[in-house]
Amino acid sequence: MTGRRRVRAGAHRASSGRPSRTVLLLASALVAVAGLVAGFVLWPDGPSATTDRTGDAPVPAVREDLLRWTGTELPADIPVVAPAELRAGLLDAGGDPARFPASAAAGAGALRLLVDEPLPPGAVALASFDDPGGAAVTLVDPTPGEPTPEELGRRERLAAAVLANPGTGAEGAAAEVLRAADVDARLLGLLAVLVAQLDVRIAGFPPSAAEPADGPPARRVLLDRSGADQLAPGSPAAVRLTTFLAAQLPPFAADDVEVTVDGVLIGFRYASAPDAIVTARTP
Repeated sequence: MTGRRRVRAGAHRASSGRPSRTVLLLASALVAVAGLVAGFVLWPDGPSATTDRTGDAPVPAVREDLLRWTGTELPADIPVVAPAELRAGLLDAGGDPARFPASAAAGAGALRLLVDEPLPPGAVALASFDDPGGAAVTLVDPTPGEPTPEELGRRERLAAAVLANPGTGAEGAAAEVLRAADVDARLLGLLAVLVAQLDVRIAGFPPSAAEPADGPPARRVLLDRSGADQLAPGSPAAVRLTTFLAAQLPPFAADDVEVTVDGVLIGFRYASAPDAIVTARTP
């Protein structure tokens, strides 16, 4: 088994149940263990705003979607590489030169953007966009980190503990994600604590916009209940949860927390090797 994503969770909803003390203790114990524990081809604008298939030039809307995605789903220090003559289109659309450096200045860990190209061996697709002319635009991590056997084992134990807790409420696609331990190690460590201490229920693991089904492990979760209380905007349960989340420290501090009518959406921005981050930041 690898750390690659095998199932797509979507926005699956699940029924609720109250956890037993034994299962909560199991989840808490495993959390304690955890505590120890792309070349995008963008041609310059042509004479019109539509795609010219002779030049495979994605329309401006695709560039805007891509700039929005990188701005909300990536840490600021992750560069994205495109060939020099194509990089100009992103910069003209408002892209930051620090985000889209010249290839020679990118260094290790850079993502790449591809147009109508197959995924390179070993790479993982992070987001895909289609322009009206038919070009397939894909953001990829060419060298994603792989968990060690020890890190994968830790992830599997935590995921099993979360799934075993009857209050988790995960079934269907959400349960499959947990059975596969296909969850970002940072999110999984946080989720295990939330299940054990706040009795939260998992409504699903919704992917980010444009994320393909074979993307990286889930790094977002939607929670819809805390015990018997609905996690709704302004509710005491939602306030209690968001206060708890704000007090967390890296690597388990979420990058994004949003209270919606469907529940509390918690997300981490993409990291190439989240298991290694958890290992390095915990005793």
